[in-house]
Formats: sequence, C-alpha cells, structure tokens
Amino acid sequence: MKKTLPSIKSMQAFLATASHLNFTHAASELNLTQGAISRQIQSLEQHLGTELFYRHARGLSLTPKGEQLSPLIEESLNQLHSALEKVSGGESKIRLNAPSCITSWLLPRLMDFQQQYPDIDVELTSTIKHALEPNFDSFDMVIVYGKENANHRLHSQCLFEETLAPICRPDKIPAIELNQQPVEALKDYTWLHANPQQSDWKLWLEQTGHRGLSSHNNQHFATLDQAMNAALQGFGIAIGDTTLAQQDLAIGRLAQLSPTTVKSGNGYYLLYPKTRQSEAKRCLEEWLISCHF
Repeated sequence: MKKTLPSIKSMQAFLATASHLNFTHAASELNLTQGAISRQIQSLEQHLGTELFYRHARGLSLTPKGEQLSPLIEESLNQLHSALEKVSGGESKIRLNAPSCITSWLLPRLMDFQQQYPDIDVELTSTIKHALEPNFDSFDMVIVYGKENANHRLHSQCLFEETLAPICRPDKIPAIELNQQPVEALKDYTWLHANPQQSDWKLWLEQTGHRGLSSHNNQHFATLDQAMNAALQGFGIAIGDTTLAQQDLAIGRLAQLSPTTVKSGNGYYLLYPKTRQSEAKRCLEEWLISCHF
C-alpha cells in the first residue's frame, strides 16, 4: 500500500470533473486550464493504478472505481478543511461576494448579524454583475442570481425569490393614481430597462395579460442597479424586485404602480462548497433566511 497521498489539487480536480463530467466545466470552476485538469486526473489515476473515468467521444462517465471514490474524497476534504479552519481560527472570518443590486437588502442584515455575532467577521465584496460565476478561491460564500444551482458539491440556499412589479418615484408621475389607474396608462411614460432585451417588462406584461402594451419612450441600462437608480431619480418606470425595493417603498421614496406582482422564476441563492462547512457559515445562513425587516 502506498504511503504517500495524492495531491489536494488532483483530488479537487477529480471532484470537479466528477460533478460536471466535463473537463472544460471543471476547469472553469477551479480557474484552471482544461489541460491542467486533465493532467491532474491522469496523475491521480496513475497514483491509484486504476481509471476513474471512461473517455467517450461525447464526454465522460465515471468508472465503478470513480463512483466509489467520489463521495469518499468529498467527505475527506470536508473534514480536512474543517480541521484546518478550527486550528487557524479562519472560521471566524467569512469572505462574502454578492451582486451590488442586493446591497440594500443585505447590508442591514449583515449589520445586525455583526452585533449578534461580534466574533464572526463578514467581509463583503460586491460586483456590478447581476448574475455571476461562483469563485471560491477568493470567497468563502457567494450570493448569486438565477435558478437553483444543480452542482451537488455546492450547498445552495434560496434567500428569496424575485418578485416583479412596475416601480417609480411617485412625485415624478403625478398623473397615475397608485394602484388604481389601469395598466394601459403606463404606456404614456418612459420605461426603464435593465437590459437591451427588455426581459423584465416583457415578462411582467405577458403574465399580467398585457403582452401587446408598449411605450414609445424606452431607456436601456446595463444593470438592474442602474435602472432602479434611474427610477429613483425620476427618469421613468422600472420593473423592479419588490423585495430589493422594500425599504424605499416603505418610506415612500418609490411607489409600486400596480398591485399585481409576478414571479420571474429566478431568485437569490447563497452558495458555498459542501467541503467547506463551518459553524460561522451556518450561523450567517440561518440569520439571512430568518431575518425579516
């Protein structure tokens, strides 16, 4: 029996490839080249003296040995990471990455969390990308926008589902009596779009039975943040997430122009690798999903 152990990199490469059954996708997850992933897999196979994947023309599949090894390595790396965090004290610090559009929802919760758990330091980094690729080299936990992540190696927790409605600054559109004026009245105002495809407006109109309605005045932005900021400045009406706009709606800085909301099918998910669980992460996760303002 060999006394030496395979490298951590080769085991991480194996788990990523076993999850995706694709060298390219595994390389993207680990920020490596496809060639580097392939070499790590070959090194692990040589070390074990057995093949872990069947190489097909259209992809990969695990061999019986590979299927047997995958949960064992995942459990071992999880235990190793937890042990190292406890020794280093690293579990008291969480590096969190989130899209900037969720900041208004997230910051009050983080501030209260820090007061409740002063020994856990949460370092927040935001990105302007509404949907972002998880990067667990630089961050411990990541909040992403979209559908539920299907990667079985990642723990995924829905923070809230996206709920859409037309939103604007009330004093800039005095002709509309809030929640009483017909939807058709919205066409007389500038529509603010978070992308060139106008996807949020199209979704809301289609699900409320107003598919043919449109405005002659449209302004396009690169991000949801920019569209909502334009609405705050009084430049027009945006289709906004009522959860993200909750505080501005409550204090009257923004107004919801229709009582009808629609679910987009997307949401905001908190992700982190199952191999990197810790008490600090569990506390933060439970706080975010249970805290209601």
